[in-house]
Amino acid sequence: MTAHALSAADALPAPAAADPVVLAHRVQAPQHAHLNSSYADGSWSLAPLIANPSSTRSSIHWRNCPAPMRDQLKMITWTMINGELPATYLRERGIRMRSRQSGSATADTVLQWMRMARWLDQRGITSLTDCTLELLDAYGHYLKESGASRDRTRDVLRDVCRLWAFDQITGRPTGMARPPWDEPDLVAGYLPKDRSERGENTTEPIATATMAPLLTWAVRLVEDLAGDILAAAGEAARLTRAAVTNPASGEGRAVLERLLEPALTAGAPVPAVRNGGKTTVARAYLAALAGVSLYQVDRIARVYKLTRAAAERPGPCPLDVPVTATIAGRPWRPYVDFAEAPALLRHLGTAAFIVCAYLTGARPEEVLAMRSGCCPDPADGREEPWHLIRTRQFKTAVDEDGNYLSAGVERDVPWVAIAPVVAAIRVLEQIVPEGELLFASDYHRGAVRHRGRAMGSDGIRERIADFITWANQETARHGLTREVIPADPAGPVTAVRFRRSLAWHIARRPGGLVALAIQYGHLRTVLDTDVAGGYGTRSRRSIHDLIDIETALSTAETAADLHERYSRGEGVSGPAAGQALHQAGIVRRFEGTTVKADFARKYLARDGTVLYDNPHALLLCRYKRDLALCERLASSTTPALDRCVTGCANTVRTDHHAQQLRDRADSLARQAFHHPQPIADRLLATAKRLRNLADTHDHTRITCQEPTT
Repeated sequence: MTAHALSAADALPAPAAADPVVLAHRVQAPQHAHLNSSYADGSWSLAPLIANPSSTRSSIHWRNCPAPMRDQLKMITWTMINGELPATYLRERGIRMRSRQSGSATADTVLQWMRMARWLDQRGITSLTDCTLELLDAYGHYLKESGASRDRTRDVLRDVCRLWAFDQITGRPTGMARPPWDEPDLVAGYLPKDRSERGENTTEPIATATMAPLLTWAVRLVEDLAGDILAAAGEAARLTRAAVTNPASGEGRAVLERLLEPALTAGAPVPAVRNGGKTTVARAYLAALAGVSLYQVDRIARVYKLTRAAAERPGPCPLDVPVTATIAGRPWRPYVDFAEAPALLRHLGTAAFIVCAYLTGARPEEVLAMRSGCCPDPADGREEPWHLIRTRQFKTAVDEDGNYLSAGVERDVPWVAIAPVVAAIRVLEQIVPEGELLFASDYHRGAVRHRGRAMGSDGIRERIADFITWANQETARHGLTREVIPADPAGPVTAVRFRRSLAWHIARRPGGLVALAIQYGHLRTVLDTDVAGGYGTRSRRSIHDLIDIETALSTAETAADLHERYSRGEGVSGPAAGQALHQAGIVRRFEGTTVKADFARKYLARDGTVLYDNPHALLLCRYKRDLALCERLASSTTPALDRCVTGCANTVRTDHHAQQLRDRADSLARQAFHHPQPIADRLLATAKRLRNLADTHDHTRITCQEPTT
């Protein structure tokens, strides 16, 4: 490798003070071009580089850079924004490094440059020109000992290489030395040991106890309550507009006094709202109902001291819209209040996000990029009878040269939309105009509003927390104790956790593919990976990766649990008991480690050595393909746990399973007393079969004191 992989031919001319930070040919978000900064500005907005509607508009604040090196770093940064690394530079290094970065990655890279500049400044270095090989070697070892992870340290070292590379093609190169770790065989000496790893499986799935009622409430709002909420929000918005535009009128004043007469003469409650954390008169509501101006309401409020009365005797502001929806068979509200209508609309938008994010498997940025019209009704006669969602993906969006595209690209294969997702999209399409982002911050109350932008991840997290609080209040109101949403043990419910949770439930719930298809209205099991290659995949490297990871983790836990039960003296039975116990004793534990998708696939492909739990059939499956009776395809590496067949040679049972068989048999026998004879006979026959299976286990079980072969 040459020390100077870049030539003067790649250099950009030095900019003038008034030149834009992002030149016209580098603008990726024309709608943000007006935010472009000038080179001389103290802060640079990178919004023109960021077309992803859910991404934060990053900025670079030069006050954070030591003054002596500020001009040098500004020049190199401007060159990085508007230039690119030549293909020869990238090829020689043989690493995953793009010639241009995204706007947010650019901001992070410059932040690392500023940190390096502060490190140099503390040592009396005032120019990158004096940044020698020895200094860079010391900085590399400083990063190694900083406590950052191995992957993060590698990224920072790469940022310094990028600083050196772009310095060579600026209009005024500083001549800083080439980082010693730029040689691939030397970088390992600057990396810490593997103390922690990154990976998608480090994201905790949402606990079942939390996810189940959360999804129940989200679907309830979307499918049952949406009509009432949209009507109430529309009426509240109409009243608010009327209050602003109503002229003052004497007739209206008389109407207003009649409305307020019970409160003024008999001490009845005063229509009130919460504003700025205080309870006050519902001035817009009263102005709209009476047909008067806000000024007239304020004047009467002062004369009759209604503000104090409203704080002491707050009253409702019922909207004149019918309540048609029910919860647990009863109307969910006697009326919708003017004050709560905006909050209900906000919760409805949050519920729609939860449904879309969990039941599609899309990444959060892909959900937030959905637009009105993205899920049209199937055309008559179309071969596929289900709804399809067309949206953009961002994680691997690159142009023909491999450079990142901030605006993303449309997925080659659309997502399949099951019934609740279609309902959620239809609700959102009533909130936003045609062609607009479904989660545009301009139309979802409570979000920071920026034209053309979707809600951000921080806003989504806060909205989900508020939604859970509201749903639990409703649970108490309606006496639905089983639908309380408990706090998740792993912390706040965030957008990125829904995708992981879907993979977890598919992998760890036998029959999960079929269960999802039946429960949520698939017209056929489009999740079946034997047919589709993965749920909603653009390629196999999609959510199927997460499903493989979760399946590998689950099978390892199953094997460890079998080994522990056997070691404690529990008996084990079944045709595959001996082989299963042998594998359980040597299985690799994954606790505290990151399991990559490639490893997970190889792990699951070990025919005859992987142990699956099937709580529905009350057994373990030591899956060996040529012995399986579950009718898997020849290429399958996993069992069809929803089609488990009695007598299969892959069966393993423990004492715990035998007890569960008897408990289920007792439950069926009790049910039989409450059904007509034909149904009762079937229930009793099933109970007898389950008891026979338990008895067979008792007669054939082996323990740790007995041979296992």
